Amino acid sequence: MAISILHNEQSLCWSVWLELMQTIRSGEVVADMSKPCDFYWYWFSREIGRDIYYLLFRCIPTYIIGMLLFGIGITTEWRAWLAYCLAFALGAMIGIAYRFLYNVIASWTIEARGIATLAGIIALFFTGSYVPLPFFPQWLHLVASWRPFNGLMNLPAEQLGGKLTGGSVVFEIGRQVLWLIAITLFVRRITAQAGRRIISQGG
Repeated sequence: MAISILHNEQSLCWSVWLELMQTIRSGEVVADMSKPCDFYWYWFSREIGRDIYYLLFRCIPTYIIGMLLFGIGITTEWRAWLAYCLAFALGAMIGIAYRFLYNVIASWTIEARGIATLAGIIALFFTGSYVPLPFFPQWLHLVASWRPFNGLMNLPAEQLGGKLTGGSVVFEIGRQVLWLIAITLFVRRITAQAGRRIISQGG
């Protein structure tokens, strides 16, 4: 229950975050690329700050109100909290990389909002936002569990709920770490190509 509230704002951001895309279309992206810092990590740090804001000022207060009004509890097991914090942080970073990816595609297309909408729908589907993952057919549930989207909501929820223990926790966390590395490397490569394309077109 906690993770559903804490990730609600992040879920909404998947389908509406088009800020980078807008700077590419307007040409303002050139100013960002001219900053004395890495372009990807510049946007990454901005989104991390946004996520922390949502967590501290919107998500946690909402959950506290739920605790007071409806008696929603939290676990006191420190191992569950440690696994949850790791899964939560990894999920946030994967979500940022994914949002960055479908935004930077605007460097190659005149109208990329359709791609962004499709990307948001795919993410929300495989996180179980439309249909809870336990209701998926077994084969589809297996497919979803191996996608990076599993770490955005479902994995942290299972960690906090104590459904994963021992080796399962290590395996799931390790899988998300590999996804984060793979997606980040891919995004950085695409970003480098986008930068060269923008410069070749005259900045």
